[in-house]
Amino acid sequence: MQTVKIYSEELIKSLTRKRSGEEKVGEKVLCVSENWVEDLKKSSIRFVILGIAEDIGVRANYGRGGAHTAFRPALDSFLSQQSNDFLRSEEICVLGEIYVDDLMEKSSHFSGKTKNEIEELRKLVSVIDERVSDVVQQLVSIGKIPVIIGGGHNNSYGNIKGASKAINKKINVINCDAHLDFRPLEGRHSGNGFSYAYENKFMAKYSVFGMHEQYNNKAALEQFKKDPQNLYFNTYESVFVREEIEFKKALQQSIGFVKGEACGLEIEQVQVFRRYRRGSIFTSVLKI
Repeated sequence: MQTVKIYSEELIKSLTRKRSGEEKVGEKVLCVSENWVEDLKKSSIRFVILGIAEDIGVRANYGRGGAHTAFRPALDSFLSQQSNDFLRSEEICVLGEIYVDDLMEKSSHFSGKTKNEIEELRKLVSVIDERVSDVVQQLVSIGKIPVIIGGGHNNSYGNIKGASKAINKKINVINCDAHLDFRPLEGRHSGNGFSYAYENKFMAKYSVFGMHEQYNNKAALEQFKKDPQNLYFNTYESVFVREEIEFKKALQQSIGFVKGEACGLEIEQVQVFRRYRRGSIFTSVLKI
């Protein structure tokens, strides 16, 4: 079955806003064929950009849809940036999207207003998990760093699982987010990607940078108190409201908590692009 919708060189060029006398990222990035694994094995690029155009995980968490539109405007903006000494486009491949069209079509029949519909949406998220995990595992296994854009935070689980299986060990993660995303194991959705990764032993240490104190439930906070060796957070309020700790020091503490092992980084993006509500960016696996 198709797992990746490959973005052709023609499509990448059409999304790139060119200007005479300048080189844009979209004019220099690597594009691959349907035989993408072999193409990437032969290349020296480091980073592989991959989109996930879904919002099933968000809706399965009683949230509002819209995250499925995150990837294309993000890519459009990125491709039209300058290719220069500060951003070496020759190290980047734009692979395409995880294939989720069939799952999005199925999810359109569920409004998420009943318990049964929520359960059906969560079953679809589990299918997305497997597709994401499979592609990420292949990328990390051949030494590439996946940069995943779009979809809900549910995709953190597939990213972590795939990276962990590729290197045959748990990975550490930093999540820059208002939420811990450590909700109960009640069926997969956007609020429990990290708790599933922790429970299933794909993730070792987990650091949440700048979480919001009123956006997280008591049960999730208790989980962090029970395992301070592996679970850590600092809060937005402690840095920017009460000014109990300087931003730089808070960041250093968060990085220090996961330092020394392969590490994934998730960054929440809220209303950065006008065409989508909420999405996420996950980069794995980096050495910190």
